[in-house]
Amino acid sequence: MHHTKLQELLQKNKEGTISEEEMALLENWYAGWHPEARPLSHEEIEASKLEVWQSIQQVKKPVIRRQLWPRLTAAISLFLFFSLLTYYFSRTSIPQKADQAKINAPAKIDFTPGGNKAVLSLAGGKRILLTNARNGQLAVQGAVNIVKTADGEVVYDHQNGAGRTQDDIYNTMSTPRGGQYNLTLADGTKVWLNAASSITYPVAFSGAERKVAVTGEAYFEVAHEKSKPFIVQTNNQEIRVLGTHFNVKAYDDDAGISTTLLAGSVQIKNLSSGKSEVLKPGQQAKVFKDQPQISIKAVNAEDFISWKNGYFIFDNQSIKSVMKIMSRWYDVDVVYDNLNREDKFGGTFSRASNLSEILHNLEQVGKIHFKMEARKVIVRD
Repeated sequence: MHHTKLQELLQKNKEGTISEEEMALLENWYAGWHPEARPLSHEEIEASKLEVWQSIQQVKKPVIRRQLWPRLTAAISLFLFFSLLTYYFSRTSIPQKADQAKINAPAKIDFTPGGNKAVLSLAGGKRILLTNARNGQLAVQGAVNIVKTADGEVVYDHQNGAGRTQDDIYNTMSTPRGGQYNLTLADGTKVWLNAASSITYPVAFSGAERKVAVTGEAYFEVAHEKSKPFIVQTNNQEIRVLGTHFNVKAYDDDAGISTTLLAGSVQIKNLSSGKSEVLKPGQQAKVFKDQPQISIKAVNAEDFISWKNGYFIFDNQSIKSVMKIMSRWYDVDVVYDNLNREDKFGGTFSRASNLSEILHNLEQVGKIHFKMEARKVIVRD
């Protein structure tokens, strides 16, 4: 590069008016002039700056004119050397430190939402992992084809006249924590199975009743058959219906069993006492362990099937009640660290959210704090 052009670019760099293209020229010159130069520390740069300006001030007072240019060239070279190192120091050294800080920073822990995960256990002991199973026919049980649809649902297709099917051929669908699945039984009844739940049922209903057994939580849309009642059994309760829409929640770690009716009518029977009650739409029945009575109250039934529609809806619930639901869907354990508050929480949250987002919102409305560790959430005041 000609020394006149070099001096011009040097001046622009000093004044802060240099363009990116012109700076590239300086960088290329610098690379050719001193390709092995090492990065300088901030202290070394400051010392170089003082030395450069002292050299420049000296060449401004020449005694013999013909000696000016070599000294000026040396000063320019030093100044350019300083300028480019400063440029690299600001563009390269600092980002490297920032990048190193990112590398050294601990990874942020978060938990993703659950999804369609379940295991289908067939008569005879075969187990099918539905998450990985291909769409199409999964198995044949008696005269029933078991099919996984493109929507990720399992359908029991009863082939009339294809063979003899007995009520003692049972299958079980079970979901883990962080799982859910949809099922259509042989009579057309639709079932939504929530996390950490199971349903056991005959592959076809050939008897006088249609009876299934549930643990955890499930929502039913029962196909109407007047002559053949549909019965759902849980640990301490029996639900008898003809055709209706209802939700049953019967987790072992809950205090009682809740049945919420959306349409039709159901009869609730407490198996420990034999007492029965009939529910109307918009009512919820609760059967508590080791208690003979059945309590009934009016509720907003849609809130209790929000999980089926992709939402959590909390209405004046304790943090322990909320976190029990979170633990099932996000597959985490919950630990309470000297928690003394009895605050109630409400709100609507998407089941597709990461857990951190929901916990952050809960912290905003209550004086409570959460810490996430490996598969664990610690709750404290």
